[in-house]
Amino acid sequence: MNSFFKKHQDITIISVLLIVTLLLLLSNLNKKESLSAVERVVMTAFSPFQDSVAWVTKKISFGWDDYIYLVGVKKENKRLKEAADKLMFENTILVEQLKHYGRLGKLLTFPKLDEVFFEAASVIGRDTTGRVKQLTINKGSDHGIKKNMPVVTHRGLVGRVVLSGSNFSKVLLITDVRSAIDALVQETRAGLVVVGANSRLLDTRYLAVNSNVKDGDQVVSSGFGGVFPKGLLIGVLKNVSVMKDSLFLSAQLQPLADLDRIEEALVLKGPRYKPADTGEEG
Repeated sequence: MNSFFKKHQDITIISVLLIVTLLLLLSNLNKKESLSAVERVVMTAFSPFQDSVAWVTKKISFGWDDYIYLVGVKKENKRLKEAADKLMFENTILVEQLKHYGRLGKLLTFPKLDEVFFEAASVIGRDTTGRVKQLTINKGSDHGIKKNMPVVTHRGLVGRVVLSGSNFSKVLLITDVRSAIDALVQETRAGLVVVGANSRLLDTRYLAVNSNVKDGDQVVSSGFGGVFPKGLLIGVLKNVSVMKDSLFLSAQLQPLADLDRIEEALVLKGPRYKPADTGEEG
């Protein structure tokens, strides 16, 4: 191919120059209000060629415009999705605030939403097949992310940061056996501890036999432990049953966040979510 162009280099250059000259000539002729007989012949002869060039130019222009438009749409969709996730999460916090207000009538004592800061992140890796249940996200210390910061989706709690590099972080999922979260049944306020079981369901500990709970009740973080703030949705109770000669109920928890398919998440930052560097329990 290269040898062909080298062999016909002079012809190629002359052809390109002729085409450019003709295009300039045709462009000038198009601007004239009256043409001579010779100019009319030139216009008539090369009009089909001009139409072809115009058609190709138009298609290229439209294609480029479509590409730019689609890139803009993709960016806007991503921005809107992040905004929607933040709003849905804030809604869960507001629900907990209203319950708090209904019990105590002191809404002003509850942390304000303007103290909440988020960092949207994308999942770039996952290790959920063995005993370790972790995700890797594309945000790290360069973005203000630190160890033990909670990670959520609009549906519920995902886990917490256990390692933060400059542009990535490792997130320990709530399904990992090393995860333990002090929690409350949202409706009855019964206390319990939610622990990972290396499966899709979580285990519960210390749920009193007289707790008056049932399958389907939602469980939220209690705020004790210094890692997870109060009111984060964790999951719903399943398989609640009474154990013989035990002071505690047997129950499992179905996480509300789809941990197997999560692609984006929010890292909670700010004064209200100042992370603690102590202990494994949330």
